[in-house]
Amino acid sequence: MRHSALTHAIATVAVCAILAISIAARERQEHQHPAAGGKHRHPDAAKLKNPVSADATSIAAGKELYEKNCASCHGAGGKGDGKTGETMKTKPADLTDADWKHGSTDGEIYTVIHGGIKTAGMRAYSPKLTDHQIWDVVNYVRSLGPKKVG
Repeated sequence: MRHSALTHAIATVAVCAILAISIAARERQEHQHPAAGGKHRHPDAAKLKNPVSADATSIAAGKELYEKNCASCHGAGGKGDGKTGETMKTKPADLTDADWKHGSTDGEIYTVIHGGIKTAGMRAYSPKLTDHQIWDVVNYVRSLGPKKVG
């Protein structure tokens, strides 16, 4: 009985945390618009903490999701050199760089994957992937290049 209550409590806390992150990501995010060619930041998104441990299981799941959903634009190695990306007006980001135009914290990466970037041709994956799957992709993307902030 005690084990069942503990399991239920842990599951409830996890669901509440994911729900809070999901709601925060769906709310209109504050943006800092750059000068021409500069970085575009999402201060509220930067505050989001990744609730999914970047362990081997998460990274492997993220890699599988990346290969199915992201590699056609960002390339197999994340260099922004996928076949579909070659035809886009705005070239896909090189995910192996240390810093990205739309922010490189876990929360900013999550927000970009979740909500997309209309002006860059990056579609929103929230209708297709769960929050946990998006965080798995974040963990995989982090494994591709230099350590990012956050």
